[in-house]
Amino acid sequence: MAPLRTSFLIKSVYDLLPSNANLVRWGKKEDPTCPLCQGRQTTEHVLSSCKIALSQGRYTWRHNRVLQELAAIISMAKGEATLPNTNALIFTTEGGAKSWHGRPVRTTNQIKCLLDGYDDWDVSADLPEWDSHPSIIKETRLRPDIVIHSASTQQLIMVELTVPYENRMEEAHIYKREKYMA
Repeated sequence: MAPLRTSFLIKSVYDLLPSNANLVRWGKKEDPTCPLCQGRQTTEHVLSSCKIALSQGRYTWRHNRVLQELAAIISMAKGEATLPNTNALIFTTEGGAKSWHGRPVRTTNQIKCLLDGYDDWDVSADLPEWDSHPSIIKETRLRPDIVIHSASTQQLIMVELTVPYENRMEEAHIYKREKYMA
């Protein structure tokens, strides 16, 4: 993992990112409120709780970037080397001194899985740049994030992605599970 990502990860886990609430606690700022919604701006608030950020699609953007990476890796793992024509994300440090491209990484581990032995697996993702879901999925109002299906084995795998803050994992799991139980 890149050093800056590792640093962000560690700081987010221990609530050491410079949120307004932390800046107030550290004596660097006087106002702990979120500039978007006027709520208390904590790390949790920035990463998953701001209602304005949610309404602006900021969390959807993050969800879709994670989904795009997962779908690309699944597609490569089943032997499809062709990825959708999308621009790779370019990350740049705050001062602009360093930049790098985000790309999916192919692993060398050979793990037996459900996809082995058949070459007709189709991968679709609920993203504009990916192939649409199979017709059996389109007949419902439910939209799984990723669908992997094989006509020859008559198997279908649905993947639901959630990118919640850690204390909302169980709540997010229940929501996603109940989405398909109704």
